[in-house]
Amino acid sequence: MTLVNIKGLKVSFRQHGGQIDAVRGVDIQLAEGESLGIVGESGSGKSVSCLALMRLLPNSATITADRLELDGVDVLKAKPRQMAALRGKVAALIFQDPATTFDPVFTIGHQMVETIRTHRDVSKETALGEAEQLLLKVEIKNAKDVLSYYPHQLSGGMLQRAMIAMALSCRPKVLIADEPTTALDVTIQAQILQLIKDLQAEMGMALIMITHDLGVVAETVDRVVVMYGGRVMEEGTVDQIFDTPKHSYTQSLLASLRAGESRRAEPGTGEPIAPALELRNLSKVYALRRRGRIFSTYVDFPAVRGVNLVLPRNKIVGLVGESGSGKSTTGMMAMRLLEPTAGQILVDGTDISKLDTGALKVFRRRMQVVFQDSYSALDPMMTLAQIIAEPLNIHGVKTPREQTEEALSWLERVGMDRSFGNRYPHELSGGQRQRVAIARALILGPSVLVADEPTSALDVTVKAQIIGLLKNLQKQMGLSMLFISHDLSVVRSLTDSVVVMYKGRVVEQAPTANIFANPRHPYTRSLLDAIPVTNPRDRRERSFITAEDITAGTPRLTRSSLAAEAAAGDIPQLVSVAPGHLVEAIVTN
Repeated sequence: MTLVNIKGLKVSFRQHGGQIDAVRGVDIQLAEGESLGIVGESGSGKSVSCLALMRLLPNSATITADRLELDGVDVLKAKPRQMAALRGKVAALIFQDPATTFDPVFTIGHQMVETIRTHRDVSKETALGEAEQLLLKVEIKNAKDVLSYYPHQLSGGMLQRAMIAMALSCRPKVLIADEPTTALDVTIQAQILQLIKDLQAEMGMALIMITHDLGVVAETVDRVVVMYGGRVMEEGTVDQIFDTPKHSYTQSLLASLRAGESRRAEPGTGEPIAPALELRNLSKVYALRRRGRIFSTYVDFPAVRGVNLVLPRNKIVGLVGESGSGKSTTGMMAMRLLEPTAGQILVDGTDISKLDTGALKVFRRRMQVVFQDSYSALDPMMTLAQIIAEPLNIHGVKTPREQTEEALSWLERVGMDRSFGNRYPHELSGGQRQRVAIARALILGPSVLVADEPTSALDVTVKAQIIGLLKNLQKQMGLSMLFISHDLSVVRSLTDSVVVMYKGRVVEQAPTANIFANPRHPYTRSLLDAIPVTNPRDRRERSFITAEDITAGTPRLTRSSLAAEAAAGDIPQLVSVAPGHLVEAIVTN
């Protein structure tokens, strides 16, 4: 039976400047138990097509179609109560941005329980128990605690996992996943994709995977639809699309996917270079409140533990690890956007960890940041030209007219038309918003850039363009970058060295080529094993390791086997195993 039947779908949006045609005659069919991938650039219409099917588009949208059916129901003619019954029970949607999906004033547990009880006749206690089990299934270990958390208390990856659990709670016939792994690190991404595949097989659930990551498509789906400019460019089985793509656009997508595979190590000059940024024994401890029956107690949670990191001039250092490993916290402390509990932050040899606001402003021009969530990072009341020009205005650089011209020029440099300067953030796709955030960070010409997942929301072709842009800017401006990411394919193609973090501490660091060719720590090996394949023929069963496996597999070295003396003791510490290659090991006599 056909669950999704879309024929001749057209969607347009009314705006101040006229009308924008987002979808132009799209045909999509999906049968029971089938898995379909919809891929394309940001703005190609892939998300809009599925939101039209769920009747979740704003009032400014005009929808027409020859057929728009969900489980045999004509969506365009269905009444609101009928659509409410279809959502969740027949079709569930995992949104791209979890931060805007959850209600900030209710706990995660309350919202999951409400979803379950809306569609199923169960008690509150039963629903709460199911919610806890679903959180455990998506690898949230402290599920019972998370049920009492509010959305702002979870990281982006944790929040995405909670949303996936909530979408699966009603056991829908069709699961529409709109970039479900965008905010997830590579190991959790592999686990979530495996979980979705297992649930699909167990429940006979159909799947629509909307993504810009062709590696995700290669891992999960049977059939692929390629969209561009609101139209379907190509359709076929996953093997046909990857092996014999017919359309030039599909061929360019595949070329971008494999762009980073042939990276080779560059020979070093051997000359010492003063670091642009140095972190010394940096730590961050949070006081977490645990609610009791009468009184609340506070416990210390060490988010970052004694991190030492050197960012050389004109180099890119990748900082990788799972959600909650402390990598974003480390980056925010490096920018003094988060105050460290202990340690030093050196920029061009000057310790900025104790500077007051006035003294710190001098360094702000040299150090900029690209945030992970571009939606909350951009002021919704400002035009794109005003947003990008704002750093120039704050630091008194150039006249207002010159600031606007510079902002429009940067729009072009990040792959957007100058006409976008008068638009507002809500009028952009996720990928376009991220490009604006990158332009704003680079307009001052900083020497140090902390990029916190700058390509997480970008489709594969734009991601390749942004990587190329950052490489060019590095050469032109002498840019030094701390690149925080869970996308190891990007890390491999962009960075000079990699620092791997696990549970708040550094467990391995080495030149990029060495990390990928000879990972020494078990956690690093698990990260590399979880990288999505670049061809569906290379699919394999994943073997996910636990925290106990990582502890048991930590290298054990004797002091006599080390090049340098290390303090004896049965606790993990970073030791040198090769030139420039440090790994956490248990050192014994």
